[in-house]
Amino acid sequence: MKLIKCTAAVLLCAVLACGCSTGVSEGSDTKPADGEHEPITILNSSDVDRLKEIVHEKYPEIVLELIPYNGRNWSRFTCDQMITGDMPDIYTTTYAWTNYPEEMKANLIDLSAYSFTDNYDPTLLSQQELDGGVYLLPSRYSVYVCAYNKTLFDKHGWKAPESFEELKELAPKIKEAGVRLAVTNTFNAGQGFQYVCNLADTFDLSSIKGVQWQRDFLSGKADAKEGFGEAMDYMQEWVDLGFMQGSNTLDGKTSFEVFSEGNTAFAVGGVDHWTQNGDGTGDQYEPMPYLSRDGSKNMFITTQSKNFGLSKKLTEPGNEQKLEDALHVIEVLSTVEGQNSFYNANTTYISSLRDWEIDPASPYADYLDDMRNGHTAPLIYTGWEGILAKVGENVLDYLNGEYTKEEVLQSMDTLRDEWLSQGAYVYSEVDRKYDQKETAQLVAKIFGETVGADCALMSMNAAIDNCAIQNADGINGFIMPLPLTDERIVSILPTGWNGNIQTLTLKGSQIKEFAQKGYKIESGGKSAVFPYELIVKGGKELSDDTEYTVVVCGADEELKTAGNIKDSGIQGLQAFKDFFNNNGNPPLSEELLKWNE
Repeated sequence: MKLIKCTAAVLLCAVLACGCSTGVSEGSDTKPADGEHEPITILNSSDVDRLKEIVHEKYPEIVLELIPYNGRNWSRFTCDQMITGDMPDIYTTTYAWTNYPEEMKANLIDLSAYSFTDNYDPTLLSQQELDGGVYLLPSRYSVYVCAYNKTLFDKHGWKAPESFEELKELAPKIKEAGVRLAVTNTFNAGQGFQYVCNLADTFDLSSIKGVQWQRDFLSGKADAKEGFGEAMDYMQEWVDLGFMQGSNTLDGKTSFEVFSEGNTAFAVGGVDHWTQNGDGTGDQYEPMPYLSRDGSKNMFITTQSKNFGLSKKLTEPGNEQKLEDALHVIEVLSTVEGQNSFYNANTTYISSLRDWEIDPASPYADYLDDMRNGHTAPLIYTGWEGILAKVGENVLDYLNGEYTKEEVLQSMDTLRDEWLSQGAYVYSEVDRKYDQKETAQLVAKIFGETVGADCALMSMNAAIDNCAIQNADGINGFIMPLPLTDERIVSILPTGWNGNIQTLTLKGSQIKEFAQKGYKIESGGKSAVFPYELIVKGGKELSDDTEYTVVVCGADEELKTAGNIKDSGIQGLQAFKDFFNNNGNPPLSEELLKWNE
């Protein structure tokens, strides 16, 4: 990628000379007084106070405003923001959505010619290039690995294996010592899919040949065995050794709970922290790449925690000052200090910046050279969204002995073919944006009807106290004018993929009182109170002395105790799906939001 560099000021002049389409950014109803600057908006799930400080030190005139979102599907929500163009000025997302090329070009500014791109590792930038442009700049990279208990290894005099062949030689010694060989993290279906991809990366999935196979497979021109056959054979070797297994071996515990008991050598799929106890005491853990057979192609799997871009609405006439300010914010985000402002623990990631130096205390310090010398592969996600979850479920069933490797591969072909012919299942067509309050009304109605409730207390995520705390238990985001699919439902649903609807029993007077109090969250010595939307079936008045069944999304201890909170046993996502299916998948409308008697 050949880039011609220029300063923000020069490129701004070029943008203004283009005479772009009319209109100003959404939400900018009035222009500020002379000398004032409109706020530059940015989406994040936690406060950006440190970033504000850094920006203000260099550009005191810039006002940075956080738009909160702490929902259950950040990736889908932010991707849909990009698709629709309904995004903050500073666009923040997880993946580089290069499988949406036209939407990227239509709604994001090409940043490839700005001088601050010189701050980035050119290899990483090239991975996000789209037809010669760069629309998203990477920040930190999280690393997905296996882990081993270094304390156990030191105690027994074992050397960490550097290949699968060495692991096979070590495994009998571990078992003879009465130590469990490994546990496998099987918390969600996505992990099952990733394990196949991660093992395939120790062959050639991330090579030019492998990337071409992915394109061919996803377009129906190749079968799963061509790209994943070796990986599934290899996974079978891991299973036969006892190094990878299903959740039915954990006796109802999580993999990390078993690993942290201190008598397991390896954890496949990583660990929650690098010591046995949260305060840094106890057994010490070390990362280990996904091992290739001979060790020559061991792989660390990486994914960006955040990517930053700029809304193309900033190029519209009337937004000249906002564009200049937003470019300065991206300039700050392209420094080590700017990127570090988003992260509390700086020892557990790899930066995308050229002049970044790894913390010697990082668990990856000894592996950085390997990672920079080609032993990394990107986490596979974009393009696979339509079949990823179901494929992952089948892999987890395989690990539990309920599927064969051949059946897993065949299911990939079948799911791909169904996806190509049908696309994602659409529960409802949506022709306009439904804001956060309207979204709360729909959730309240569906949850309420499902469990036979009389009303609902729906807590709302909002910008409270500079967003030092955000509310993940309530309504986040809004419904966009896109077909309503599983992933899009989850992006606005407080119960996420697997959570159940909860109910309370309260008198009318209590309901009104708690609706006024709001939902209090305490964390890290800080607290915030989030507003409730009280939504009553039929819009009727609540009688103070009458008891009602109340759906609740977000309840503190006081409310839980007062209302004797109960789990309905019904998944929120299933309630949504059943509602639309049972009603013939109607298009979303204002009438559909009404919770009638």
